[in-house]
Amino acid sequence: MSATISKARLPATILATLLAAALLGACATGPSHEARGPAPSINQPERLLAYARQTQANKGCDKAIPTYRVIAGFGEGFEVAQYELGACLLEIAPTSKQAALLTQEGLFWLRRAAWAGNARAQWRLAMVLSGAPASPHAGNVDAVPTEAMGWALVYKENGTRALYGLAPVFPKVLNHLNTTLSQSAKAEATTFADDFVEVKMAIYTPPARGQNAEKPGKPQGQGQHGAGRH
Repeated sequence: MSATISKARLPATILATLLAAALLGACATGPSHEARGPAPSINQPERLLAYARQTQANKGCDKAIPTYRVIAGFGEGFEVAQYELGACLLEIAPTSKQAALLTQEGLFWLRRAAWAGNARAQWRLAMVLSGAPASPHAGNVDAVPTEAMGWALVYKENGTRALYGLAPVFPKVLNHLNTTLSQSAKAEATTFADDFVEVKMAIYTPPARGQNAEKPGKPQGQGQHGAGRH
C-alpha cells in the first residue's frame, strides 16, 4: 500500500447499498425490548442517534450498527455518528466472518468524520493505523504509519481536543512512529497536517412533507394492478 495520504472515498453505489441495507435491517429487527417504543422516524436523526446509543449500551455494537449507518448518511452535523459507527465496526470486525469488509467500512466512516474535523476520529485513526504494538482497537487493521502520523499531528492542533479534555495519542504510539518512519515519510505527514482543511459530507435534506405523495406505499402513475410498469 502506498504511503501517500489521500482522501478516502467509497463508490456511491456501495454507499447507497450500505444505507439501503441499514434501512432494511432496521425494519426487520423491529423495536428493542429495552427501548421505549419503536425506533424514531428516519427524519428524526437526533432521536435516531439517541436510539442507536441506547441500543449499543443495551445490546452491543452489532445491533446498533444498522441504525448508526442511517444517521451517518445524513452527513454534515452528524460526524459524531460517523465516528461512533466506525468505532463500532472496528470493534466487531475481528470476530466477524466479514472482518475485511467491516474493517474497510469502519475506516471509511472514521476517515469521513476525521476529514470533517471530528477530533475523536482523528485520534482513533492515529492509533489504529500506526502499527504500534501498544495501540488498542487495531485488530484486523493494516498499518498505514504515514497517515497515522498525519492524523496525530492534525489531532494535536484540533481546538476541540482541549475544549472537551480529550486524551493525547499514546506516547508509545508516537514513539513507535518517530522511530520507524523515514524522514521523507515524516515530512509527508507534516505537509498533510499543515495543509489540512476540513471536508464535510453534504448534508441530507429530506423532502418536504407531502411532496410527490398521493397515498402511502403507492408510487405515482401506477394503477391498482401496476399499469405502466413496462
